[in-house]
This record gives sequence, structure tokens and C-alpha cells, in this order.
Amino acid sequence: MAELRIRGTVEPIEGPAIALFLEEQGVYYERWEENHTPSSYEDRLLLTEQEKAELLRIYEHQITDFAERKGYRQWDVVILSDQTPDMLQKFGSLHYHLEDEVRIVLVGGGVFTLKGEGGTGYFEVTARPGDIVVVPARRPHAFRLSEQPQFIVVRLFEGEASSVTYKVDDPLFDVK
Repeated sequence: MAELRIRGTVEPIEGPAIALFLEEQGVYYERWEENHTPSSYEDRLLLTEQEKAELLRIYEHQITDFAERKGYRQWDVVILSDQTPDMLQKFGSLHYHLEDEVRIVLVGGGVFTLKGEGGTGYFEVTARPGDIVVVPARRPHAFRLSEQPQFIVVRLFEGEASSVTYKVDDPLFDVK
């Protein structure tokens, strides 16, 4: 299950309070309890196209159901690790997208740092296998790996599958 930390607080927020806080912040969160990812993927730092296709086949019904409920039309699998430094750098800086950023975590872990609303400041969501995080369009955020060496996710899109980023300058944002 995800972990939530609000900058400036000591203790993380856990359990059902995570979804409630994120909903108040306009960030969608859902949890899939069943993990069907083969254990052979746990140590992978790169994936072949065939391996990506296998993961999509394994989760086909859950992804299709989620996509239909939420209106997403395209999806793919990506992996972020130290073997994908360009992607880590691109997503590690503060940015936003013109569409929602939708991630279904299959393997590993990653930290989304999001700009809060209503004076909340920045907060961090550590997403783990089974977590679905939807960062709303135009919401400033950044991403980094957690303590796991990789982050394998399904990305879903309303339109064409792409991750165009728009840089945000904010002196209050600092990368941990």
C-alpha cells in the first residue's frame, strides 16, 4: 500500500486516510490487492517489448475495466531504473502534463512529489505494486525511484500514448 508524507510533518499517513487526503487534493488513488506479476520481473532493470506485452496480457482484464471506468483509451508498460537515466531526469524535475498522469504500479516503487492545493504545500506519495495514482492534468509534480531499484508501471492515456512534459519553476520545490 502507498505511503503519504506531507512536507513538514514527521509521521507518514497510512491506510484509508491516504485515499481521503488524495481525494481532497484532487488526486485519484485506487488499490489492487492481487499481484499477478511473475517474480522474475522483480530484479529487472530493463524490459524487452515481449516482456512488456506479457505484462499487458497478464493484467488485460483489470486494465480494460479501469480504462473503461475512467475513460482512458491507450496504455503501455514502461520501466524506470538506473538503466533509464534520461527518463529519470525528465520526470525528476518539476513539471506537468496536459493530460492526467495515470500509473498502475506492477513492480518496484516510486515517489511522486505533488504540489498541494489549499495551502498544503508539497506532499509525497510513495506508490508500490497494486497502487494506482492519477495526477491531474496541469498539476505540478516530480518523480523519483523509492528504495526499490526499478518502477514498472502501466501508463494510461486519454488520447495518444505519450508523456510530454512542461517544466515548472517553483522556488518552494526541492528534490529530496
